[in-house]
Amino acid sequence: MNNTFNLRRFGCYARKEFRENWKAYALFPIVILVIQLGAIYQICRPLQDPVYYKQLKAGYMLLPYPSLILSSGITLWLASSFNFRYFATSQQSLPMLTLPVSAFERFSFAWIMAIPISLLLVYLLWHFSWGIATPIIKVLYPKVYVEYHKYHTIGDYQTVFVFVYSAAFMLGTVVLGRLSFVKTIGIAVGVFFMLYIFQKIALNTLISDVTEIVSPPFPGPTFLSIRTTSKELIQPISTLEAPYKIWWYYCLPVALWAITYLKIKEKEI
Repeated sequence: MNNTFNLRRFGCYARKEFRENWKAYALFPIVILVIQLGAIYQICRPLQDPVYYKQLKAGYMLLPYPSLILSSGITLWLASSFNFRYFATSQQSLPMLTLPVSAFERFSFAWIMAIPISLLLVYLLWHFSWGIATPIIKVLYPKVYVEYHKYHTIGDYQTVFVFVYSAAFMLGTVVLGRLSFVKTIGIAVGVFFMLYIFQKIALNTLISDVTEIVSPPFPGPTFLSIRTTSKELIQPISTLEAPYKIWWYYCLPVALWAITYLKIKEKEI
């Protein structure tokens, strides 16, 4: 099969996928709502303490935006694993013979379902769930004010959390096959742990009195944050900071998507 993209053929393939997997796709909104309700419960949990609530001043602010990032990340991880699950083995199934499509068309459909469609669905259900929860919260806790326009608490991690991790789950599903979701989580934790240890060893070699690395190995508010024995917090401004963030935010997701596509091509008949 060549790598061309035919819109009519792509539409037929999309209809076939929706017809065969509509139950699984219908389950995703339920999963998103459960994540949202869990996040809302956790955000409001401190308010359930009468002593804590009594000490609050009027105008206490709740921020719904972190729950949007949390549900976006988890949903995209699950959607990436689900939509790329068929690529784990060589495509020799009867449906692929009756409706031949190129690897690029199949990759495009899986990517569209895993990223833009999932993000749109999460955003709509986030508004829906908080639209219902906000009046209830205000009735139960009159001191609380729900602020929808405060995004600064997420900072620089949201792109890595959503796009890099979801791309890793796509690649993990294609390469690792069975139980790829769990395997990908394990590999990701192991890689970041090793990066953290390597970074700590390198810093201890360069700076003798380093006691703590404030930033994890993936990008934070600064290129690097360390604490010395004198309790001094060092946040050096480096000329490498911009390339460092560009790599994590933009280059790495695209690189993982490209590698995933090449792996799919390898498995094609």
